[in-house]
Amino acid sequence: MVRSHHEIHWALFTCTITHVFVHVFTFMHMALMPVLMEEFSLSIFESGLLVSIPLVLSVSVSIPYGVLTDRIEPKQLMVASLLLSGFSGLAVSQARDPNTLLVALVLVSLSSTLYHPPVLSIVSELFPQSWRNRAFGIHGAGGTSGVAIGPITLGLVMERFGWRFAYLVWTLPIFVSTLFLVKLPKLSKMADDDLGQKVDLELPIESGYSRTLIYGYVMLLLAMSIKGVGDQGISTYMTTYLVSSRGLSGSIASIIYGLNSLVGILGSLSGGYLADYVGSRRWMILAYLASAVVLAGIYLGPIWLLIAFYLIGGYFGGSTMAPSSSLVADFSPRERRGFAYAVFMLPFSFVGAISPIIAAEIIESYNISALFPFAIFVSSVSALFLQLIAETPKRKPDRRHRLSRD
Repeated sequence: MVRSHHEIHWALFTCTITHVFVHVFTFMHMALMPVLMEEFSLSIFESGLLVSIPLVLSVSVSIPYGVLTDRIEPKQLMVASLLLSGFSGLAVSQARDPNTLLVALVLVSLSSTLYHPPVLSIVSELFPQSWRNRAFGIHGAGGTSGVAIGPITLGLVMERFGWRFAYLVWTLPIFVSTLFLVKLPKLSKMADDDLGQKVDLELPIESGYSRTLIYGYVMLLLAMSIKGVGDQGISTYMTTYLVSSRGLSGSIASIIYGLNSLVGILGSLSGGYLADYVGSRRWMILAYLASAVVLAGIYLGPIWLLIAFYLIGGYFGGSTMAPSSSLVADFSPRERRGFAYAVFMLPFSFVGAISPIIAAEIIESYNISALFPFAIFVSSVSALFLQLIAETPKRKPDRRHRLSRD
């Protein structure tokens, strides 16, 4: 069955808009960290556990879930993820003690874990290698929008209605977003020969080339993991830093936190095009090095320069989503794509689990400002690991395999 451009673009739109909603709650509790520490009488270490424990549990289910992803219709998994995300928002809004809050945040983390492998598989099926970076850039912009919307909503409503209302206000839209999935075609239909994916992804591969792909995949995960240790530590305690060290209010700090991700939307959209122009690996190296410069500006500059550099950092952070997702598709065969993306999400969960604890130890041993030199160092090291990845060769699809213009 030949798929028209309209059907393909609708599927990409559906994946992008649901990506917005599944991420609305993802970082809201991090923006809330100084408020939660005060309301629930939490120490720096205990507040870090609110981030670490949900992500540890996500890590524990990622591998078995990755195996299931290639055996279950992705649309069903996406519906389950969105429903779980909506219920998690309700649960957080009703939490009255640290234990119930922790359970609710576990649900938030699991909803994201359920969502990404199937939807990334769908996007990778929709477009051939030559278009994939741009498609992932559009899809990534949706997730970045959700990450931005949550903290910005929090900052706007917190002083008047309280922080719990920010969770309630997005619950109904998240449930309604599942209706977008009704017309999403099944993955098996997307994988028809006329989409050109078999030529792109299922050609026989020589053993030496196969080892190169595995090596590239492992090095990509390692580089992302190393950088994530610094990034996640900064993200967890950024609003705490703005409030305690820079004297901002909790609501203003939350808005600035959200604006960082809002600028990241531009990074997500343009990152795919830039990666197509200079190469996925090369763009990631440039973005990682730029992130180190940005962190130095935040650490050393006055408050106005801090805000400017922090927003610029959001751009470079968002710009790596498309090339990294595209590289995973280059490094994995289609029949194991869901598993490859499940493993691809592991660094986000694993690093997210350990970095708040590392950050808390750094803060308690030195001070909260010490997080920035540490993050600068790991960003630079991660760029070196990316240098070890060879660019994957472009495979030209046969003329018979192209997107329909009907």
